[in-house]
Amino acid sequence: MHAKIALWSMATKPGILTDWPWKPLGSFKYVILAPWVVHGIYSFMAKRESDQRDLLALLLFPFLLVRMLHNQLWISLSRYQTAKGNNRIVDKGIEFEQVDRERNWDDQILFNGLLLYIGPMIIPQGRILPFWRRDGVVISSLLHAGPVEFLYYWFHRALHHHYLYSRYHSHHHSSIATEPITCKLFHFIIYIYITYSCF
Repeated sequence: MHAKIALWSMATKPGILTDWPWKPLGSFKYVILAPWVVHGIYSFMAKRESDQRDLLALLLFPFLLVRMLHNQLWISLSRYQTAKGNNRIVDKGIEFEQVDRERNWDDQILFNGLLLYIGPMIIPQGRILPFWRRDGVVISSLLHAGPVEFLYYWFHRALHHHYLYSRYHSHHHSSIATEPITCKLFHFIIYIYITYSCF
């Protein structure tokens, strides 16, 4: 019990950029994608020639919805299995505090959506990339297995230092009865680093 109290007390020191920028919007946070969705649909419909149409901009929003639905299905299945009592890793149910703490699991999907909408506007050459290239897959795999994993490992080790842990990482380890979505619990600044290291 003493360890649990210490764990909660460590989470009371939020660092800079821990909250997502759209947190004040609450349940209306999805409106941040509205201008980009409308722009994507309009830019696809306004172009008459098929080679000028941006199919990615049109399909991006349905892709994000499918990703949210996929995550929600896994969360529901996991909570059903935990409530049923079968296949538990820890003999403990999910507490209301954990449900509240993990309610913003979709923030990273919104962030990825913004990057995918805004990225091609900043780098227009990104729109003409081929859908599939073997050499790109090999290079991406080597970069991910090499420098990205190396940097991510040491960054994760640094997050377990007491100063960073109490401000940024304790939130990630607060859930005892873990779910598939528990691994997605990061503060905004951590997710910026993860996204930056992948690119």
